[in-house]
Amino acid sequence: MAEDRYSWAEPALEEVADGVFRCPLPLPGDALRAVNAYLVRTARGLLLIDCGWDRDESREALLSGLRRLGGAPGDISAIFATHVHRDHLGLAGWVRQESGAWLSLGLGDRETQVAFAENPARARQASLDRLLSCSAEDVVERLLAADQARSDAPWAPPAPDVYLVGGELLLPEGPALRVIATPGHTRGHLCLFDKGRSILFAGDHVLPHITPSLGVELPLADSALASFMDSLQLVRELPATLVLPAHGPAFSGLRERVDELLDHHRDRLERCLEVVNSKGSTAREVAGALPWTRRRRTFSSLDPFNQMLAVFESEAHLRVLTDNGRLRMEASAGRGRYLPQEGPGAQ
Repeated sequence: MAEDRYSWAEPALEEVADGVFRCPLPLPGDALRAVNAYLVRTARGLLLIDCGWDRDESREALLSGLRRLGGAPGDISAIFATHVHRDHLGLAGWVRQESGAWLSLGLGDRETQVAFAENPARARQASLDRLLSCSAEDVVERLLAADQARSDAPWAPPAPDVYLVGGELLLPEGPALRVIATPGHTRGHLCLFDKGRSILFAGDHVLPHITPSLGVELPLADSALASFMDSLQLVRELPATLVLPAHGPAFSGLRERVDELLDHHRDRLERCLEVVNSKGSTAREVAGALPWTRRRRTFSSLDPFNQMLAVFESEAHLRVLTDNGRLRMEASAGRGRYLPQEGPGAQ
């Protein structure tokens, strides 16, 4: 019988290393199924790494995991959010209120956190405006229709107690966890490396089954893909024998998985170049011409949210090709169109 690819998302506490517990928190209605929160025993209490969506189901799953450890929210002394996205930071305000724990976030995510906290509606509009600049009016229409059917209230991410930049030793009393800056998925994405146990807490940076989305933040990073690929090279050299991702099961073979991700994006760059060189294209047109996910789904078969991610990822690849001089971009009336490079060296 084939292995159930989503068995990792079932609500159950799993001890993945001595004193390290994986606690999947459900993401209702999300294709990712769940986000992994990690509870780590430390000299000062429990460290919580990522904390799920601000929903009753996630809250109850976290409480259930704590009860399995014979604990409660008050036993959490610190919250480390790998990045600013709602499925990683959503419950942080509630956990902090219940426990008195301090909350950290990557400094690179500060602008996104502040923008969404000050005006969630304006921040949402910025994503729609960006889609329009990619000539993805059809995706905007579908997203607006989906928004009308949603029951979730706009989310204002809590401000952290401390911003981290990478290089810090998070818990010098033990276990010693080194903060590693891994921009790409977001500007402020962070990983944690436990050198003593050769464990990488990878957040959304290195996932076992999927490639992380790029550029879902505010304002748009200039070179999300270039940053992501550089960050992959950085963690590739870590002597980690166990990788604990935010989505999916724990796995080994960090270097092999990083190489797969790098190869995927190199291939994607060439495919984007082929589409543009045939006639010139917008990011929306490129997204529509490419297959998506491991199942090679068509763009039209994706739900509106994943269509948005596909357009943004295509734009990220086109920006790298433009920065490298392999394409050129022309803007007119707030819309960008990518064209083959002209002159010597044109491909």
